[in-house]
Amino acid sequence: MYEPNFYKEINEAQVVEDIKKSGFNPYKFNDPPGKIYPEHSHPETKLLVFLAGSMEVRVGGKKYQCGAGDKMIIPGNTLHAAVVNKEGCTFFWSEKILRGSTS
Repeated sequence: MYEPNFYKEINEAQVVEDIKKSGFNPYKFNDPPGKIYPEHSHPETKLLVFLAGSMEVRVGGKKYQCGAGDKMIIPGNTLHAAVVNKEGCTFFWSEKILRGSTS
């Protein structure tokens, strides 16, 4: 689920608080331009929250240009890949197994 501008109006501390309330534990990454995440999947649901820069994320055959303020949830066992765009990308990453998920 891609939600552009979901966190556009709040600061980083508020973003962390909201992520934690959702049961995720965020880790902050600063990726250089051109970093590639090859196609893969894992059983955990992944949460990505973009803080600065941008990244092209492919999920289930669809491409998303994710930038500051955007939120993406990738269900477990879903193929996905990403490439960091030319300005690099700073983002929060977190994974968890969602109860009741059939993924």
